[in-house]
Amino acid sequence: MDQEHLNSGTIDFPFPAIIGVDEAKRALLVALVSDDVHTVLIQGGTGSAKTTLVRSVSGISDREVFNLPLGTNDDQVFGIIDMEETLLSGERRMMPGVLEKSDLNILHADDVNLLDHSLLDQLLESVNRQKALVEREGISREYPCRTTFIGTMNISENPMSPHLLDRFDICVRIPVTDDMDVRYQIVRRRVDFDADPEGYVSSFNDEIASIRKQINDARERMPYVIIPDDILTLVAELCIKLGCEGHRGDIAVANVSKAIAALNGHDIVSLDDMKEAAHLCLRHRITESPENSSSSSSRSGNELSSSEPPPMSSDKGSGSRNDSKERNEETTGDNDVAEDTVFAVGSTFSVIDFVSLKPLGYMGSSKGGGKHEKIRSPDRTGRYIRSEIPKSEVNDLAFDATIRVAAPYQKYRQRGDMAIVLEKSDLRQKVRERKNGVSIMFLVDASGSMGARKRMVAVKGAVFSLLKESYQNRDKVGLISFRKDKAEILLPFTKSVDFAYKKLKEMPTGGTTPLAAAILKAHLETKKEQRLNPGEKCYVVLTTDGRANSSVTGGDALADAMNIAATVGKDGSAIWIVVDTGIGYPHLDNALHLSERLNGIYLRLEDLKADNLAHRIKSIVKNRVIG
Repeated sequence: MDQEHLNSGTIDFPFPAIIGVDEAKRALLVALVSDDVHTVLIQGGTGSAKTTLVRSVSGISDREVFNLPLGTNDDQVFGIIDMEETLLSGERRMMPGVLEKSDLNILHADDVNLLDHSLLDQLLESVNRQKALVEREGISREYPCRTTFIGTMNISENPMSPHLLDRFDICVRIPVTDDMDVRYQIVRRRVDFDADPEGYVSSFNDEIASIRKQINDARERMPYVIIPDDILTLVAELCIKLGCEGHRGDIAVANVSKAIAALNGHDIVSLDDMKEAAHLCLRHRITESPENSSSSSSRSGNELSSSEPPPMSSDKGSGSRNDSKERNEETTGDNDVAEDTVFAVGSTFSVIDFVSLKPLGYMGSSKGGGKHEKIRSPDRTGRYIRSEIPKSEVNDLAFDATIRVAAPYQKYRQRGDMAIVLEKSDLRQKVRERKNGVSIMFLVDASGSMGARKRMVAVKGAVFSLLKESYQNRDKVGLISFRKDKAEILLPFTKSVDFAYKKLKEMPTGGTTPLAAAILKAHLETKKEQRLNPGEKCYVVLTTDGRANSSVTGGDALADAMNIAATVGKDGSAIWIVVDTGIGYPHLDNALHLSERLNGIYLRLEDLKADNLAHRIKSIVKNRVIG
């Protein structure tokens, strides 16, 4: 139970007394009015009255609110075998889960983003279909679930995937208020409620009765509300312009528009009704900004907390006076700028899911292409997800599944004084899964040659794009820069992308290129991370033009780097992604040869700027890995 609950005993805080959450209130009224609005997501910070608001809904309607506890499993949601009836009758019979119990009512999940994603996906599918199908242990059963599902989530916790966000008809966010009077009223009302819950609720009886009447009148009006063709045309045009994938957004806006019209006392959906509906239904589905459709944008459900980096621009103080020097360095290839320069963070591009790109020679059994893929646990750690018939000795007994298998046969077995008799054929083994942790080390060449043609500007933009991707997947990230005579850890493995961006922005460029030392340093850091976190998958994203002029052995610098790369590649503890930052002609193949020795993936920074080519590379590599 978190601090935002304003409940006292079984008395819920009254709906009209909750202030500062007008849009969320409107969303709930729409869901109560329309039978075609099945799912609502309310986002907000800690203590923003998300859960309090949902619980108050029972006070303004005849529908009961059922709670879905965090950590619940499939059996609790969809139903489980009734053991007592099965033992007595010898026939498998089902006991209803919370989804069936909440039929014609409201099902609420707090911290919905922390639920198991496969479970949430099945739940949303069933609620949207208004019908659930359960098939397990020899039973196939379908039942209605005409339920309105309301999820609440803390925006500071794990973000929700775009796929799951799209399954919510409505998504609203409770804003943080800095209005002193509103904050005063919130505290005042809480204090009054705690002092006398029953008396406080009764003081809002007239407002509650008015809201109930508004809902009932709107429900009676709903069958007669029509939506004109020109409004539907505007809905389609708006969804196209906002880059909404699929048609769930269009359908949601149409359904919500009708509910809003009914609440407003309209028989025909107006333009204003549709605009309000679009605000409720489309913000979490936007993939492109209408003002700048070519720029990358995040879905509103998963914004990055830090601001976007500044666009690529010429750096004052390091611009025209160095251009001739940079052109000369690019052609000679070996000279490095001695003086330190801090380049800006360049414009970002659509990010390849680097962590899904395994080395071309790697043949894994996983079929997942995303980050943090769940893997089967080889021991007793991880979440128990299902059971199976054991292939050898049982070392992790699935007691519940074993009992369910044995239950129908107890009527026919000689039990004597035993309550239940188990045979070897009844035994079931637990199958557990755990998240595959991901750590990404960015190894950035910050030597003077990276200043040529402002390559560091583009590299910083590329790395920041990857940092954003890491943030959305809650990966751990680290940052190592190499320049002059050493490789320096600017940021050990952390989940703080804001800090990583700050370090990246301030990272200077200049000096020689200690490529061998950098590869060795990154290798040691990833090995240490894997020792601290067994099972962690480590990736190193190396941005380099392949030049080297600082050795760790005193010999040839490039040969030194290639030898160390070959040793690291044979170890195979981390997956290396080599991004060749070489630009223009002539182009050296050093980075390509380095990638081969590291048994890694070779990509060119120039190619990554083209979205279509980036996606094609991703598709080719994934097909080579999975196929």
